[in-house]
Amino acid sequence: MKITLAMAISLNGYIASENGDEDFLAHEHWKYFSELVCKYGCFIVGRKTYEAVKKWTDGYGFDDFKDAKKIIISRKNDVAVADGYTVAGSPEEAIDILKESGFNKALVIGGSETNTVFAKSGLIDEVILTIEPVLIGKGIPLFSPDDFTLGLSPIKFEELSENIIRVRYKVVKSYIC
Repeated sequence: MKITLAMAISLNGYIASENGDEDFLAHEHWKYFSELVCKYGCFIVGRKTYEAVKKWTDGYGFDDFKDAKKIIISRKNDVAVADGYTVAGSPEEAIDILKESGFNKALVIGGSETNTVFAKSGLIDEVILTIEPVLIGKGIPLFSPDDFTLGLSPIKFEELSENIIRVRYKVVKSYIC
């Protein structure tokens, strides 16, 4: 199964401010994310990100993706989720659920801990970063601090708007440590 990590980030690699806010991200990020969800038909997200997004309003919510298979990764067994979501205890379990549902590719959309556990497991095949031209002093990083390395090879660079760029990389599996 092809696993793509897709995240919107600040120029210095933060996915949210220290309090979890993503107000620094332009609407283009959500629009592109929505296109990816439609293309993949599924996504995997961490519990903390799921809970944060549940609080959003104004058309920015995971519930809007009615036809997508939505997997939440959580180490907690008693996580309460809305209808239309499935809880998995690990990346491998999430992938098995998607394979059993007929998917051959999956989108991983964070947060920091989920991104890290996928990276450490060597499960990421592609990374797509949509970069907002803003620097944040304190925030939640793209990956939690841990011991791993992902070698990347550029696939495509594109300008989404006057200020936002998207970069796609292939993960070079021989560089994963």
